[in-house]
Amino acid sequence: MIVPGQRPEEAYIEPDTVSAEVLQLVVLDLEFFDRNPSVPLENICSHLEHYVPNNESQHELVTYAKMLVDLNDNSAGAGIYMWGDAGIGKSHMAVAISKVFMSRGLQPIFMSADAYSFDTRLELEPGQVWIIDDMNSGYGIASRLFKKVVLHIHDKGGRMFVTSNKPYDQLMHEAFVGDGDANRMRYDDRTKGMFKILHVTGSSYRQEHAWYNSP
Repeated sequence: MIVPGQRPEEAYIEPDTVSAEVLQLVVLDLEFFDRNPSVPLENICSHLEHYVPNNESQHELVTYAKMLVDLNDNSAGAGIYMWGDAGIGKSHMAVAISKVFMSRGLQPIFMSADAYSFDTRLELEPGQVWIIDDMNSGYGIASRLFKKVVLHIHDKGGRMFVTSNKPYDQLMHEAFVGDGDANRMRYDDRTKGMFKILHVTGSSYRQEHAWYNSP
């Protein structure tokens, strides 16, 4: 809780005043934030059960997200490529799915595509869970991250969740400009055999709940 005059980092919760379920969610929020301090605060408390679908594409997203986190066979690669306009909950779902995997004792690797650089070390191991948020361009260095992780998950097993503002085919075209059709087809076949590609539509949650729309 936050009291007047108290700094946010000094906020606290009285465990006896909340249910065990709520306390578990708060602990996950804190653990996730400790691992990923650069995540925008608007997504810190994101959970799968807090995502309220408003149309068929969003219901489909929730269905496949639950299927992905419930998938027990870790020997084969599986993932979701979610794309759509800004504000429809892509980052919310990326954080939420990460927390579900965390609650099951796994160590998901959460990374914003923009945070990847030449100096980023990729510790690739079999059976990993990778969450890549905002993979919005295939032209930049982030495409290297995408290619390496996709091929690794395909070959070594694991889970992958990717969010983007761009259709899958457009991103793949950008990622392989000048790289030859044969190599693009190689990755294209692997990703389409591994990813459920979901086009999620809807209006922007941020704009609908902006401060200037409050009564």
